[in-house]
Amino acid sequence: MAFDAERVRDLLVPHLMGRLDDPSATLEVTGLEIVERGRAFVIVVELLADGQRWRVRLPRDNADRVLFDGAPPYHVVRGIAGMARVQLFEWWHTKGHERRSAKLGERLRPAD
Repeated sequence: MAFDAERVRDLLVPHLMGRLDDPSATLEVTGLEIVERGRAFVIVVELLADGQRWRVRLPRDNADRVLFDGAPPYHVVRGIAGMARVQLFEWWHTKGHERRSAKLGERLRPAD
C-alpha cells in the first residue's frame, strides 16, 4: 500500500509542488504526501503562505481512487490535481471564518 501512495504522490507532484497563484494569494507548496484511508485518501500538503508555514489535509473520496489504478490517464491526474489546487485556495480564503475549512489546516511553527 505504501508503494501505491508513493506512486500517486509522484503523479501529483508536477501539478501541485511549487508556487501556486491566484489574484489575491500566493501559496508555495513545499511538501506533498498521500495518506490512504480505507477506500478514500488524503492529500497532505505543506505550504508557505503570507510568511506562515501550514499543513493542510485535502480529503479525496472514492471517485478519485482511479489514481491508484495502475497508470491513470494524464487528463485524470491533471483534473484531480486541479481540484486539489482549487480546494487549497478555498481553504486559504475561508479558514478564518468557516469552521469546516479551519479544520483542514494547521499552522506549523516557524523553522529555526
